[in-house]
Amino acid sequence: MEGFDMRRFSSLDELLKRRDLLLAALVASVALDLLLGLALAAKALERRPILVLPQETLAVPDEIGDEAARDFARLYLVSFDTYTPSTLPAATEWLKKRLSPRTWSQASDALDRRLAVAREGRMSSIVVPLDDGVVDRTDGVTVTVRARRTLVIADRLSRDSTAIYRIALERIAPTAANPSGIVVSSQSVEDEKNEIGR
Repeated sequence: MEGFDMRRFSSLDELLKRRDLLLAALVASVALDLLLGLALAAKALERRPILVLPQETLAVPDEIGDEAARDFARLYLVSFDTYTPSTLPAATEWLKKRLSPRTWSQASDALDRRLAVAREGRMSSIVVPLDDGVVDRTDGVTVTVRARRTLVIADRLSRDSTAIYRIALERIAPTAANPSGIVVSSQSVEDEKNEIGR
């Protein structure tokens, strides 16, 4: 009978020890849940940069139609050369998703350098297309667009000229980040010969 009573008390002691451990685990779990909930709420309320762009035309397999090419080229052109130091990071990320995989590394580095220069020099630019663009299919798909380009550096007008943009396009598989499936394989910009920047 004494042996039975001893086992009962030792079991009760074990039960009390486990109860303390379970209570400690419960308190730690609730504290961790509260901490993670606060971190999640802080992250959800964090302000993020927003770049508002018009919706792109959906892709047609293995084809870039003239209208889709012109629309994409104008959107790319305005996104490429309309910026301020605060909008350029979001625009740069958008542009990187529309670069050809063949030229991505070189073009991505150039965009990152432009971002650093624009921030240091407090550069701002605005581009207004002057026409719908002309599609040339002699060597792939190239869209030529005339646009008015105004460049301001450190709150002073640096250049106000008409520029000719040539944007070579190619088709890739559409993705969630680039539903049109159109990417830029190369681009060039030159001022019209009859105009000189200030």
